[in-house]
Amino acid sequence: MEKLLLTGAVFFICLAHGIRVFRWELFIQIYEKPHRRNLIQSLALGYLLNYILPYKLGDLFRAFMAGKKMKNGKALAFSTVIADRYLDLISIGCIFVVLSVYGVGNTDLIYHSAIFYIIISAVLLMLAFLIYFFKGTVKKTLRFAAGIFNEKIEASVLRLSWALIWNFKDIFQKIGKIKLMGVTATMWSCYLASYYMFSMYLTSFGKKTAWMDIFTMLFVQSGLTSSTNETMSFLKNQTVIQHPLYVSVYMVLPLILILVFSLLYPKRAKEADSGKSYLNLLPHLDSSERLAFLENYFSDKNREYVVHYLKINQDISIIRDYSAGSNATTMLCMDGENTFFRKYAFGKEGDKLYLQLCWIKENTGYIALPDILQQNKTDLYCYYDMPYNSNSVGLFEYVHTMPVIYGWEIIRRVLECLEGSIYKLQVRHAEPSLMHQYIETKVRKNIHTIKTAKLFRTLQQYETVLINGVEYKNLSCYDAYLKEETLQKVFMDDVYAVIHGDLTIENIICTRGCDGKDDFYIIDPNPGNIHDSPNLDYGKLLQSIHGGYEFLMSAKEVKTDHNRIDFLFTRSSAYTELHKYLRNYMEEHFGYEKTRSIYFHEIIHWLRLMPYKIEKDGKRAFLFYAGMLMVMNDVITMYGEDLLERNTTL
Repeated sequence: MEKLLLTGAVFFICLAHGIRVFRWELFIQIYEKPHRRNLIQSLALGYLLNYILPYKLGDLFRAFMAGKKMKNGKALAFSTVIADRYLDLISIGCIFVVLSVYGVGNTDLIYHSAIFYIIISAVLLMLAFLIYFFKGTVKKTLRFAAGIFNEKIEASVLRLSWALIWNFKDIFQKIGKIKLMGVTATMWSCYLASYYMFSMYLTSFGKKTAWMDIFTMLFVQSGLTSSTNETMSFLKNQTVIQHPLYVSVYMVLPLILILVFSLLYPKRAKEADSGKSYLNLLPHLDSSERLAFLENYFSDKNREYVVHYLKINQDISIIRDYSAGSNATTMLCMDGENTFFRKYAFGKEGDKLYLQLCWIKENTGYIALPDILQQNKTDLYCYYDMPYNSNSVGLFEYVHTMPVIYGWEIIRRVLECLEGSIYKLQVRHAEPSLMHQYIETKVRKNIHTIKTAKLFRTLQQYETVLINGVEYKNLSCYDAYLKEETLQKVFMDDVYAVIHGDLTIENIICTRGCDGKDDFYIIDPNPGNIHDSPNLDYGKLLQSIHGGYEFLMSAKEVKTDHNRIDFLFTRSSAYTELHKYLRNYMEEHFGYEKTRSIYFHEIIHWLRLMPYKIEKDGKRAFLFYAGMLMVMNDVITMYGEDLLERNTTL
């Protein structure tokens, strides 16, 4: 009979540990497929350490060991172990309260333990409310404290804090309350059944032992700061520790058994996920992008952005952020099965992105455009996914890794494709009212923004600007060329059609086919240009290969002093050659007047770019201001004198 009681006690505690692992899996499987063998081993070894180490240090080892094999790492493991122990704290407190109310066992010890757990629970509950109501201050404090350390420690602190916040939130929202309560109640029923059978086993030695004596031994207040072995020495007057050897066997044997069982468990569960989708604790794979996101979150800025961002991206992994000079974000992502590009934006920018999506759908079949794998549009955001092709490369990289003539051949084919397709759709003469609106909003308004910007206030006092030691006329010197009457003359022969609207080098993607032939497709149209002339597309190409926009984007530092702007500008010979090819092509196919119009549209593209750079890039806006002046100098040198002479004659 005694052996049967001991066997039953060991069986039920093993079963309770198994249910604990199952409950632990509930927390983890919100974010990833649990690795059960790893969890069993981590639990067993952690509890063995708790038997000999104080302050429940075994739980730290348990989280560390489990996190090593988790996709989301140790931050997820630590947060789930804390959640597991938090539920234990509530459960143990409830049991002590019930024992105290009914006056069973060592009433003084149980009463004080009940009070202790009530206080701890109340403190944690109050802390949770304070964190919720003052979450902004809490996040900023965490951000400040983490920022004291180096980037690696800062990232670890912020990621663990993030994991705790979102893990508790997702556990509450994603796991059924009844299911969680049922699993917890079943687990503790098994523990209590085990304590009861073991107490009966100890009673068979002559001194009556109650199950609550074992419960008290394990969870008395001192048990939180001491090892299980030390706690036994504090309770020498309790009958339960009259047989320390049996108690030690009872505590250790089940852990050894489940540890052995874990070795028999398959290394990886063989069953497939069957379409099961998981949230990412953090979607970013790149450490620097992850840290930037965490710093933004804990700075308590753009709360709604974070919420919508996670709603869109929490079920994918972000490999790399390819965002450039717009308010929309483009990322290379994967979802466990496919790799793809996702582009998204919020608010008004989301509405603009939806227009882009509609443009792609409307013009698929006329020109080579990306397929749309998935899309979603709400009042708050818009996103769409495009396929990733490992044989694809942006035209910028293509022209700098292949012979220049190959790059020009792609550009020429793109232009001929556009000229033979969408540029023949909805063709009409330029409308004076739209031209006025275009000049007013894209030229005059942006010039005013640039000249009145606090960043450029000192610079506007000078007639010339020294850019890397070379003197250029300042913006005000070009006012005569940017007046409405002058631009009306420049654009008077423009025609309207369906256009791409943002035909930069980086929006042309080159592909290598199975037969070795190079091809292309075009991404990221911008339908909202008012003055929908194909000349705008040519001007965008010039902004790249004439103005060197991509090289300005890669410049890291800029120094300014009065009217001096100095930076490292590595303009490539490939761009110089491509500009020659493009200019010759335009002059041969379009003639002087249309080519001049295209170059002036390039100037306007730079003017449109500046307010965004002033707002977003801070001091780096000087780079683009310098690029704008260099382009203006070239264009006015080519066409300015003749243009002013004609205006004077007219």
